[in-house]
Amino acid sequence: MFATGIQQDLQARHYLRGDFGEESRPHSHPYRVELICRTSALDSNGFSTDIDLLESSLHNTLAQIDNVLLNDLPFFKDRQPSLENLCIYISESVRREIGTSAQEIEIKIWESATAWASYSDAVTDSARG
Repeated sequence: MFATGIQQDLQARHYLRGDFGEESRPHSHPYRVELICRTSALDSNGFSTDIDLLESSLHNTLAQIDNVLLNDLPFFKDRQPSLENLCIYISESVRREIGTSAQEIEIKIWESATAWASYSDAVTDSARG
């Protein structure tokens, strides 16, 4: 399996529902977002995944939510705006842009130099057509 990845920054705003102290009030986090795509083969040019496509897809997704209160997005209406759910949101958005060119994509969001959450999404054989 081959893996190709990129990183970009995101300033995320949110508040957690429930009794989470300071986290229950609107606040902001500087996050580092990684997009990792995996394929089992290289294309005719010897590449696993088009890095330009990854960069533009992740940039487009993050630009739509940078400094936006995540709680206001329809996706988070009935979901906690946690790192894990933010990973799912970003993964689904990126997947719509890159299609099935990668067999698996992983979104990893770094909250600090030592703490992160991630979500992996594999394309099923039926989705590849």
